[in-house]
Amino acid sequence: MSDADVNRKLFVMAVCKDKSGPEAQAAREEHMLGHLDHVESILEHILVAGPVFDDDGKTLIGSTLIYKTEDKEQARKWLEADPYFKAPIWESVEFHLFRGALGEAVGGVTYR
Repeated sequence: MSDADVNRKLFVMAVCKDKSGPEAQAAREEHMLGHLDHVESILEHILVAGPVFDDDGKTLIGSTLIYKTEDKEQARKWLEADPYFKAPIWESVEFHLFRGALGEAVGGVTYR
């Protein structure tokens, strides 16, 4: 995907908030390898993804994935195939359309 394509494209962002408590953290650890295998298998469909941390920078509180599609149903299918989705980790999952307006990932300023 060229910089020009990224600059004009809508993506789907999945915002996944973890359940509180030790069970969610234990499930994250238990399913991490399967999760990593899954996201690597669809890498060409992911703009950026990663864990979200609390203010201490150590405590995991969720995950964010930005998929290279504007089709929320397709993004949902990719996420539902993730072992993390199937495990008792996330308290909530929200899907939003996203367009990068500026920054390194989208090649600078895109709104001019």
